[in-house]
Amino acid sequence: MSSTDYRNPRLKRAQAMVEFMLALPVLIALIYGVLEVSRLVFIFASAANASRQAARYGAGSGQPEGDFAYYQDCEGIRDAANRSAILAEFESINITYDRGVTPSGEQIPIPNVDPNPDADTCPIGDDIISNGDRIIVQVTVAYEPILSIINIEPLEVVSANARTFLIAVPIYGSAFPTGFKAETATPSKPVTFTPFEPFNTPIPIRTFTLQPTTNATYEAIRTAFPRTPTNTLPPTITFTPSITPTRTITASPTSTPIQCAGDFAVGHGPLVFDKNIMYMDIFNNTEHVLTTASIYVEWNHDAGGNPSLRLGQVRFAKQTWSGSLFAPSTYITSFYPFIPTGTSRIEFIFDETYTLQDGTERIIINIGNPGCTNYPVDSRH
Repeated sequence: MSSTDYRNPRLKRAQAMVEFMLALPVLIALIYGVLEVSRLVFIFASAANASRQAARYGAGSGQPEGDFAYYQDCEGIRDAANRSAILAEFESINITYDRGVTPSGEQIPIPNVDPNPDADTCPIGDDIISNGDRIIVQVTVAYEPILSIINIEPLEVVSANARTFLIAVPIYGSAFPTGFKAETATPSKPVTFTPFEPFNTPIPIRTFTLQPTTNATYEAIRTAFPRTPTNTLPPTITFTPSITPTRTITASPTSTPIQCAGDFAVGHGPLVFDKNIMYMDIFNNTEHVLTTASIYVEWNHDAGGNPSLRLGQVRFAKQTWSGSLFAPSTYITSFYPFIPTGTSRIEFIFDETYTLQDGTERIIINIGNPGCTNYPVDSRH
């Protein structure tokens, strides 16, 4: 009768090999699953970073090349997204625009522009864009497992990012002080030193010869040769003090600041639209006639489907500016009207009826008088 000895080392090695072969498929599946999940997360991060970098490029200020802005540089926006792609190849890069979102989270569309991120509306025209609009970039990439061990359908990874861009920025400030004179650049005349030259001509010395007299007495000799002083003192110069007139200091005129706060503030009424006129009432409570430093205005181009609304005239307290402006936001150059006391009205007259108000309308009047430069009249405040 035979017996088996389980303490034999060969039997233990064979048992370990069998257990390892049973656990190996599970271990390989776990390692492969970790790799695939990591790859999926990496692709998702790459898509999110690409959409963010592309939207950041499109929201830049200025013009990269040519006569178009960054938000109109469609190829540059797509190149910015592709440069951020790592282990991913994007199937589509869509670019569109909107005017932000409402408090409830709904998109505010731009007229004739589809704000859906699935749409591609790039480039957009200058005549329908305004300050505060957003650029939206959406990238799409497909994910497939490396090995088809199990039947998993390809996943579509989508990432969208939006950024606000500006076209024109109003700058507030006051003028630099005038009448300042800097130090002259002409150097002062240097002091020259002339060396002293000694006298080379000898000074003649008067000599006296005494004639010997045998019978002369002391008094006779003293009378014949009287003593004279050899060192004669020069006359003393006496300075007489003169009366110097006292300098009178004349005070220079200074500008008296005007109070523009509290009960003396400069206020305004609401924006009102009447056919082709946009106007706002101004309330000057300072009891002084004020001067304007600049006038800034924003309006919507879209005039009921025809984006050609032009500003042709500005009237303020019987003062008029005329021209033809098509930009959605601009300063009224070479027009600095005065603001009379009490109530006055500023009017902006367009070439067509103002039919569509989109919330971008704004009027800013900067005051140039001291004491009022920090209190601009802004229709949104």
